[in-house]
Amino acid sequence: MTQREYFWITGKPPSYFKGDAARPVEQVSWDVAVAPCKMLNDLDRDQRRIRADQAYQLPTEAEWEYAARAGSTGARYAVDGKNVTESLDLIAWHSGNSGSTTNAVKGKQVNTWGLYDMMGNVYEWCSDWYGGYPTSAVTDLAGPGSDSFRVFRGGSWISDAAYQRSANRNRFDPGRRRYTLGFRPALSSVK
Repeated sequence: MTQREYFWITGKPPSYFKGDAARPVEQVSWDVAVAPCKMLNDLDRDQRRIRADQAYQLPTEAEWEYAARAGSTGARYAVDGKNVTESLDLIAWHSGNSGSTTNAVKGKQVNTWGLYDMMGNVYEWCSDWYGGYPTSAVTDLAGPGSDSFRVFRGGSWISDAAYQRSANRNRFDPGRRRYTLGFRPALSSVK
């Protein structure tokens, strides 16, 4: 979500980095990131842009990784004609090319499903509580019912290249904020 979109929905400018409203919103806690999703649901339902059985929410960890991979099986998606390592600067803002700041959303190449910035720029909150992975294979893994921390995925403008990968996951207190951490609403079917 860009700073412009966040301000349009909430009327509040929370980001540490200012000056370009096309940058991703950051400095939002998990608790704060959930509120614009609910507000967007109300706005889009009133305008009949989404159905009653649809809702914007933070993606689950499994949904986020699935979207980031976009059908690929490697650490990150590659740009046509380039290997994964050569593709990094083309798809992600990271410590080696960000200029020590966030950058405008859609400034890098999309993955094959048309999604921008799945790696780099800002880490993104997921809806799941943090927990260990099971030892057996699982499809559409659901996180634990509760914990002290929420999951965030991806990489950020301050992260080294090694952290710019689809499987990168970490945890943070849901009530705290970071200037490396934003969110991406996902439109899902209401369960």
